[in-house]
Amino acid sequence: MQTSLDTQDLWRTQHRDCAAEPSTDLDLDRALFIRSVHAGHGPECRQYLAAAAYCLEHLDDH
Repeated sequence: MQTSLDTQDLWRTQHRDCAAEPSTDLDLDRALFIRSVHAGHGPECRQYLAAAAYCLEHLDDH
């Protein structure tokens, strides 16, 4: 992933709340980032679940 630190900071801020409804404007880079940040948070982490589902659906595209 070649994402700038500014973009990573923005994503980290936008997706920091595990209980918040996940954003619907994901792309693969953002989903991979969110998944890595929220990995290990458990089955109630909505951010991780949405990112992981997106990755599963789109990983074959690349």
